[in-house]
This record gives sequence, C-alpha cells and structure tokens, in this order.
Amino acid sequence: MGIDIAVAVLFGYLAGSLPIAYLLCRQVAGVDLRRAGEGNVGARNVFHVVGPRWGVVAFLGDFAKGAVVALAFHGSPLWQLALAGAALLVGHAYPVWLGFVGGKGLSTIGGFAAALMPVSSLIGGLASAAVWGGTRRFLPTLVTVIVVAIGLAPFVGVDLERVGLVVALFCLTGVKRVLDEERMREVEAETGWHRVRGLRP
Repeated sequence: MGIDIAVAVLFGYLAGSLPIAYLLCRQVAGVDLRRAGEGNVGARNVFHVVGPRWGVVAFLGDFAKGAVVALAFHGSPLWQLALAGAALLVGHAYPVWLGFVGGKGLSTIGGFAAALMPVSSLIGGLASAAVWGGTRRFLPTLVTVIVVAIGLAPFVGVDLERVGLVVALFCLTGVKRVLDEERMREVEAETGWHRVRGLRP
C-alpha cells in the first residue's frame, strides 16, 4: 500500500505542478503571471493579460492535467483516486518550480471532474457556453458548468462517492482562493486589476 500511496501522491503532484499558464505567459508576453493582472497563475489571468486565445490554450492545458490524473487512477480504489486528486490540486496550487506560488486549480479540477463524469460535464459545458455567450462573465459561466455537471452526474450513472470527491476538490479550490486573498490584493493594487472588469478601464 505504501507504494500505491507514493505513486498517487507523486504522479498527482508532478502533473498538477506543471506551470502551463505561467510558461505560456512568459513565452508569449515575457510576463511573470504571479505579478500580473490578478496575480493568479491560471487561465483567467492569461485571458486578461495576454488575450482570450491564449487564455483558452492555458485552460485546455490545465484541464488536460486534471483529466490525465483522473484517467490514470480511474480504475483504482476510491482512496487512491482521491489521494491523486488532492495531490493534483496541491501541485497546481503550490508548484515547487514557482516557489510554491500557483493557481486556484479550477481548470485543473474541472479536467479531473470531466474525466470522471464526462456526460454531465459535457451538458454542463454546453450550458455554460450559453451563459458565457449571454454574459461574457467568468463567474456565472463557472458556476453553471460546476452546478449542472455535479447535479446531473448521479442521474447519468456516476456513483455518489465520486461525485462527493469532485465536490470536495472544488471546495478546496475555494479554500485556496481565500488563502490567496492577501497576496492577490497586493498584486491587484500594483496592476490596476478590477475584480469585475479585469484589466479593462
């Protein structure tokens, strides 16, 4: 069991710690994402700092990290899947390569969730696309995809334990957001970030 624990933790952490958004922003704009925009090392910040196209690329990269980890442990016992998912989030949130300053993990846990409950996630994604088309705002779009995907999952054959795991991981991204508050306010004061408009005047 010790080896199984080590494999889940190491694989999850190393996959999660790949700083895709950071590397993308460095390459495209020469900017340290930790000190730009809202200071978050994630797709939304890339969207605002570099542009929508690159924000989508960053999202897909972080999403893929989560999906790979979920698929790797899909057939494992629930405890090992949960351990890998938690390590995935810790890796994304506290990557050793960036001095342990990372993102909240929403895109990454979104990929993890989608791999575990693909049908409901697809429906949630379609619903959120409609919300984005009507609002062009991240928060209602994000809430829509999470609520629809999780709410429908038990009705399309996903067992409640896995749904509970996904809920727990999304809740932990909220905890990371709270922990980041002080640093993000400091960065926002430097960059002129507005929590509703982003970087737009």
